[in-house]
Amino acid sequence: MTTDAIEDAVVSAAHAKGYALNSTIMATVAIDLAGSKLDGDLIAIPGKGSLSVQDYLRDLHDRAPSGFSRLQQPDKPDAERTVTEMRRKRPLDAAWHSRRANVSGITAQHMDEIARNRA
Repeated sequence: MTTDAIEDAVVSAAHAKGYALNSTIMATVAIDLAGSKLDGDLIAIPGKGSLSVQDYLRDLHDRAPSGFSRLQQPDKPDAERTVTEMRRKRPLDAAWHSRRANVSGITAQHMDEIARNRA
């Protein structure tokens, strides 16, 4: 079995606990579990034994908590939402679009990124 199945199990367990994993954590998972096999809910690590996906996730969170972020849940009550989640995205006005039409290069790239993030 490839590490893809193990990585999928770790990501699924993280999502079940309300976390998203960043790319650095996923690289750590790939390195830690290289050569391992998934047997049901247990990860068999060559020469070391086996442990559950939840135990591995707990250990990973203890080692690198900065690689875990909370999943955004739109159905959360306002008291639990962050300022960024509550901030409304204002539409770009006509003056902004006319300025965008007259620029090029890196400025145009940045303005295109702003437009994408506002959509």
